[in-house]
Amino acid sequence: MLRTSFTATQMGGLLAGLVLGVAASPAAALQIYVNQDAQYRYVNATLATNVGAVPANWFAGGFNDSSWFTGTAPFSSSATSGTFGADLSNVNDPFAPGTAPAIPSSFTQWDVGRDPYLRTYFDLPAPTALTVWIAVDNGIGADANGNPLPSGTAAGMYLNGVQTTASVNAEGQAFRWESVFDIPASYTLAGQNVFALQLEDHGGSTAFTMVVTADDAAPHDTFSTNPPPGVPSVPEPGTVTLLAAALLWLVADRARRGLRRGGAVVSRATAAPVRISAPA
Repeated sequence: MLRTSFTATQMGGLLAGLVLGVAASPAAALQIYVNQDAQYRYVNATLATNVGAVPANWFAGGFNDSSWFTGTAPFSSSATSGTFGADLSNVNDPFAPGTAPAIPSSFTQWDVGRDPYLRTYFDLPAPTALTVWIAVDNGIGADANGNPLPSGTAAGMYLNGVQTTASVNAEGQAFRWESVFDIPASYTLAGQNVFALQLEDHGGSTAFTMVVTADDAAPHDTFSTNPPPGVPSVPEPGTVTLLAAALLWLVADRARRGLRRGGAVVSRATAAPVRISAPA
């Protein structure tokens, strides 16, 4: 049998080496599901791609967007070197431990003054917590008439048909990454997932790109407090009270109708009619 013995000094050196080896191991990069140059289905970004009003369910997972135009991010009114502003301090976070690649110079045209609708797809092996990183000039979301939404209004951004409850609306250029949101796994699906957005412009220039990664360690604003897909909304207490009152009224009304007819009330136990005498 081979016997190996170590002195205390040797053992300490081995343990120190193991600790240093673990500390020196590079952090794993986040899985990227939607990158800066992702493909989108879109409409209403230019005069040539304008289709007017879109169907009310344009954001739904099962919506058929096969007739929409196809383009790759970023979306911009002109060269991205001029429409995107200086990167923020978190620019590398979606790509850590590496550094952020440059914003692609190739872009899909998004004309000033237009509020295009976009949809992009990605696959997940199982429900997965995510982080979404957004740079946009000016915001995400417009009202039914195409007017910009007021600051603080929930954005026109949906994941698997569930609308965000956050606001993505700011003046100035697009900055990586000015809006970052954490998405719980319950909002995602095994298989195909879809992000749907309506971008909005307030004039000047336009720019948009987005990255979706696995959830990073840092806390961010929550994407949505709406129920996840497939989970019904909980009725408000007032609604429950109204339903209960309506049910009680129906029961009482049926009882009154039986009394007015002076009919026989049948006992469930004996099935024998019980005659109710009307008052004199």
